[in-house]
Amino acid sequence: MKRLLHINASPRKERSRSAMVADRLLGRLKARYPEMVVERLDVFDADLPPFDHDVVDGRYHLLAGNAVDPAQTAAWQDLQKWTDQFLSFDGCLIATPMWNFGIPYRLKHYIDLLTQPGLTFRNDSEGNVEGLARGQRAIIVAASAMPFGSMPEIEGLDFQLAYLRAWLGFIGVTDISAVRVAGTFGPKNLVEAAMARAYADADRLADTI
Repeated sequence: MKRLLHINASPRKERSRSAMVADRLLGRLKARYPEMVVERLDVFDADLPPFDHDVVDGRYHLLAGNAVDPAQTAAWQDLQKWTDQFLSFDGCLIATPMWNFGIPYRLKHYIDLLTQPGLTFRNDSEGNVEGLARGQRAIIVAASAMPFGSMPEIEGLDFQLAYLRAWLGFIGVTDISAVRVAGTFGPKNLVEAAMARAYADADRLADTI
């Protein structure tokens, strides 16, 4: 990868477990590929445009194959800046905590902005979906208080990593790797062990990219 978009989805700054592991992975990648350009996007600090009436109306016009109403053009031009930025990268690194079994609302907001017909996916004449981000690589660092990945009986509650994989696949990204940081809540020794596993997994992954 020559250009990587680092999407940070935690508001906890330096206390974020997902950010700690993502920074470790990035450090190792930069050591291997010093010319790689990394751009960071903190979704809790970003000025994300609203996904409101005008944008939704424009989306339905696009889905129907109609021209976007001139009154909605400005909203769509603002939104397209975000899809253009995302698609300009060779890959993305998404570092996110789990909130209520899913992803933080600001990351969902960003994903909702990106997932637009004609911009990151399109439908052919038979209604089949073609993702327009094909060729990209994605890395997910997924942190959770619960020990997902080691307790099969709770895997049905994972709407974080499972959702991100499904979304990336929908927009055409098929080269997806993930590092779990789990569980991040409990006795100090257990949390430290979880972090050690995550750091080791991040190192191994960075060495294969």
